[in-house]
Amino acid sequence: MSTAPALSQLEGELVRRRLPLIYDYLSPQPSHLLNLSLNSLLTQTQSSSPAFNEAQWRLPSITNPNFMPRCHHLIYFPPQVPSPELLPDGCDELHSPGQPFNRRMWAGGSVQFFGEGGPLLNGQRAVCVEGIREVNIKGKEGEEKIFVGIERRIATMDEHESDDGVRDRVWTQSEEDQGDSIVIERRNLVFMKDRTSDEIEASKATESSPRRIMKGDYGSTSIYYFQTANVWLVVSTNPELIQTIIPSKALLFRYSALTFNAHSIHLDRDYACNVEGYDDLLVHGPLTLTIMLTVFQSHAASLGQTVSSIEYRNLAPLLVEREMRVCAARKSNGSSGSWDIWVEGNDGGLAAKGTIRTTPVTPN
Repeated sequence: MSTAPALSQLEGELVRRRLPLIYDYLSPQPSHLLNLSLNSLLTQTQSSSPAFNEAQWRLPSITNPNFMPRCHHLIYFPPQVPSPELLPDGCDELHSPGQPFNRRMWAGGSVQFFGEGGPLLNGQRAVCVEGIREVNIKGKEGEEKIFVGIERRIATMDEHESDDGVRDRVWTQSEEDQGDSIVIERRNLVFMKDRTSDEIEASKATESSPRRIMKGDYGSTSIYYFQTANVWLVVSTNPELIQTIIPSKALLFRYSALTFNAHSIHLDRDYACNVEGYDDLLVHGPLTLTIMLTVFQSHAASLGQTVSSIEYRNLAPLLVEREMRVCAARKSNGSSGSWDIWVEGNDGGLAAKGTIRTTPVTPN
C-alpha cells in the first residue's frame, strides 16, 4: 500500500496521475438487473405488493435494443482491480491520496447526458476515460480532508481502436468541451483520516441527535431551512413530486454487486459502526443519485421531458432500512426545464440536494 506524499506535493501528484481506461460492453443485462432491483421498490406501497409480470421482467432484446436509462451508466465501467490490490476497506486506490487518508465518502458531483436517449444497450463496446481534474486540501493542520474531483467521460468505440486514439478523441483539456462523449460525469470524493475511538463515539452521538429544522412562509411557498454541517440550506416544501422508499440490505448488496463495489461501509455493519462511527450500513452515494434520477425521469417522461443534467451534493448519510423521501419542485425563478430535487432522511433532515435540467423529447 502506498504512503501519501507530503501534502504540499499531493495536489500535483493526484492531478498528474494517469488512470487506466475502463472498457465495457453495453449489454442490457446489468441495466435489466438494476431495473429488477429498483422498479418494484419504487412502486410498492405498504398495503400492496407489485404483481409479477413475466413479460415486463424478461431480459430485453439485443437485436431490438433499448436506450440506456438515465444514470444506469453508474453500473457500467467498474474499476477493474484485482482483489489482492484492494485496500482494507474494500476500495481501490486509483483515486486515493494514500495513508493516513484511509476513509472516503462520496460528496456529490454532476452528470451531463447528451442526446435524448443515451447509448443503445446492444452489446457495443464502450469506454470510460477518467482523470482527476481538481484536488483541494481543507481543514486545519492535523485535521485535513482531501477533496478529489474526478471526471469520467463515456463514449462508444470501435473494437480495435487504440488506447491513445481513444484518449485523443474522448478526453479534452477543457471540461466544457464535449468531445465524443455521450455522458460526462463529475465525482467529488472526500478522503479523511481514520477516526479515533473518541471520535467514533462523538459521531454516533451526533448521528442520533435530531437536526434543527425551521419553517417560514414566503408568498404562496413554504420553505424549510435545514441545518447541515453548520450550513443553512433552503428547499421548497411544496414539491410537485414525492416518492418514499426504504432501501433494504438486499438492495445495497445488489447495487454493490452491480457496481463491483466492495466498500465495507455498505456491506459490513460492524465496520460501518465500529470503524466509521455510523449507526448502520450506509446507502451508496451513487445509489442515492440513481434513485433520485430514476424517480425524477419517470415524472419528466410524463411531461414529455428528459433529464439533460444534474448537479448535486450529498449532505448527510442515508442508512439502510430507514425511510428516505425523494422530492422535486420546479425552480421558483420560473426558468423552463429547471428543477430543485432533494432527499429527506428518516428524521426529516436534508440528506442530498441538487438541480436538474430537462429538455423536451422530440415526438416520433
